[in-house]
Amino acid sequence: MFDSIKPGQQIRCTVIKEPAREDARQTISRLMRQDGDIKRALKSAQEYRMRTLVVRSRGKRPWEVRRPAARHAIPKQGATWTMAHAPHFIPDFNAVSDFVKVEKA
Repeated sequence: MFDSIKPGQQIRCTVIKEPAREDARQTISRLMRQDGDIKRALKSAQEYRMRTLVVRSRGKRPWEVRRPAARHAIPKQGATWTMAHAPHFIPDFNAVSDFVKVEKA
């Protein structure tokens, strides 16, 4: 699969089948977070959470009420993302090769 793709080249990945196992879902989500658009969405959501952070008193000390993080990298069937290929991603792609199709962008 990665014989014709050199490190640094852009690759397009598509979820062809939704994984049933949680570890495969987490691996695909981790790979999806390498996409620039998803990175920007997660970063802006994090900045928004920090701007609207509520600090209240708990035990006479300031306590931050933290909201859960946004989920932008959801491995649903048909989800597509683009990322730069690097050799250290190959074991992850091999682990989820039944669920993800990889091609040059």
